[in-house]
Amino acid sequence: MIKENLPIYIKRFILGFIIVLSAVLQNTPGVMPRMFSASAMLLIPVVVSISMFESEVVSLVFGLIAGLLWDATASEGHFYHSLVLCIATFFISMLVRRRVRNTLFGSMVMTFATTFIHNTFYWFLFVFIPHSQGSGGAYFSFYFLSCIYTVLVGIIIYLIIRPIEKAFRI
Repeated sequence: MIKENLPIYIKRFILGFIIVLSAVLQNTPGVMPRMFSASAMLLIPVVVSISMFESEVVSLVFGLIAGLLWDATASEGHFYHSLVLCIATFFISMLVRRRVRNTLFGSMVMTFATTFIHNTFYWFLFVFIPHSQGSGGAYFSFYFLSCIYTVLVGIIIYLIIRPIEKAFRI
């Protein structure tokens, strides 16, 4: 281990711990409060916030880790979460490095977009296609409402991750 890289290793260890903690909180029933029938998807704002500060490859790896943790507890999906989070984190990191400013508002927009795409495709593939009867109600009462709740929780997560990233900036 090179002494100059120690802050990077510490930062990535802390971010990895936050991802694991978020996966445990998200996937343990009754731990996180629910908004009506929707629950917050903590892993999405965590990886979005991390992606806004990290390079594309590092973001992709964190997205893969978060997705695999989510897929490990999912009843169905067949690596759906891993695939979506990998692609999203890569493009978010690329956008922030080239076009979009790294602000709280930008984080909210990207968290909403990622959650909306994730939930809409998940609903279409695993709810609508197998059981089209009554799936529209499920979309608006759980999946879309979850997008809004996740953005609200994402504000707090961004405000936690930003100081960590800035403290270990080299």
